Amino acid sequence: MARHDASELTHRLARDAESVCRHYLSAGRREGRYWLVGDVRNTPGRSMFVRLKESPRGPAGKWTDYVAPRVMLRPCTGRRCCEGSAASPQHNVSASGRVA
Repeated sequence: MARHDASELTHRLARDAESVCRHYLSAGRREGRYWLVGDVRNTPGRSMFVRLKESPRGPAGKWTDYVAPRVMLRPCTGRRCCEGSAASPQHNVSASGRVA
């Protein structure tokens, strides 16, 4: 895809951020200027939010996904630290610095 095409696509998706969220993140809901959902896998929750309209804080379509501190800081006990969690493994670093 040409750089111009990617830039145009970015602007089109941002312009229609809410409809994109309704389609791809249907487990979420609008709350004020943001779409709230559990994560990029469309699980219910409030960990990830997508800005729906451009604001001084950033462009429409910008998203942030938070991982709970208890998941990030949980020490590794010989098994996968994120077992049963939707958190990605790169967020689960034990005190020894090993990735779970």
